[in-house]
Amino acid sequence: MKKRYLIFTLIMACFCTAGYAQRKKVKAAVKPKPQPVQLSAADLLYRNMLGATAKVMFVDSVVVEKSLFLSSIPLNPEAGTLTSYPAFFKEHKYLDGSVYENEFKNTIYYSEGDSTRRSAIYTSDRIGTEWSDPQRLSEIGDEFEQQNYPFLMADGITLFFAAKGANSLGGYDLFMTRKDGETGKFFQPENYGMPFNSTANDYLLAIDEMDNLGWLVSDRFQPEGKVCIYTFVPTAQRLSFKEGEVSQQQLESLAKLSSIAQTWSFGNRDQALKSIESLKARSAKTTKTTAFRFPINDAKVYTSLSQFKTKQGKELYMELTELYKKQAKAVQTLEEKRAIYHKGRYNEAEAIKALEKNVEQLDTKIHATEKAIRNYENK
Repeated sequence: MKKRYLIFTLIMACFCTAGYAQRKKVKAAVKPKPQPVQLSAADLLYRNMLGATAKVMFVDSVVVEKSLFLSSIPLNPEAGTLTSYPAFFKEHKYLDGSVYENEFKNTIYYSEGDSTRRSAIYTSDRIGTEWSDPQRLSEIGDEFEQQNYPFLMADGITLFFAAKGANSLGGYDLFMTRKDGETGKFFQPENYGMPFNSTANDYLLAIDEMDNLGWLVSDRFQPEGKVCIYTFVPTAQRLSFKEGEVSQQQLESLAKLSSIAQTWSFGNRDQALKSIESLKARSAKTTKTTAFRFPINDAKVYTSLSQFKTKQGKELYMELTELYKKQAKAVQTLEEKRAIYHKGRYNEAEAIKALEKNVEQLDTKIHATEKAIRNYENK
């Protein structure tokens, strides 16, 4: 009897052990597999663009207030001019907008927002002394959000601008499009890639073909309210790094512009620095000696003081130049005060109101003086 009981016990022990092993095996078999990490659209875009990072020499950089960067770029007048929306239109409804005016001062591209804070790129042509009705660049669709900071190259075809949205790495990205010579319409814009774009805000790309210099404005690595203006040497064609030319770590560092000194071996930096100094010297000289441009009527534009026919017109123009200077200074100060106010220094409110009133008064006086000059000269 004891023998039978022992045999039964052994059989049951084996059965239980086998059952436990089977359950363990089944449990192991249904163990869920680890799910792959889901990358965001911006991360996927970053990975796709990293390998195509452009090989560009960045010569120098300077940090400035974001509200002042448009006036801090030493752009050759032959490449056009960059101005804030309030300074150009003498209106303060769109403080963050910018205006690009071509060399001949007969075409502008600018950004303007509506009551919903959405913004788009518009263009207008000068007809006599007036600007034509603005035309929105409808080819730049609504998927490009908060469009701003347009810049048209001297070829009259290549347009750069900044925008947010699904096609951006993060914040503002820079996009490029070209005009179709036959239809006059622009093609679908494309992200301009790295190192010009980053996960920060990249606001402006401007290129001076005459001096072979370019400027990139970005707030990467900068505190709130500051931007860095990078000066670079543009290439005729986009150059990418060859396989094995740099390590993955170096490529990511170059794409982010972690150190512009890493790019100095990509070109002749000494020559580029000389070009910058030459441009600055020429711009300073031009500012002092360049004749003005004052439209008298649809058929006549004065470009020197000697062209004035009346003593009154000439004297009023001298007054007008001083009014222009006062207005420019007042607008700049106003923008600085507004930037400070938005940072929480609300004690600037009264000063801002006083400056706004001053700007309005100067604007009224300027228009009255311009009208008086034309009346004298057209008699």
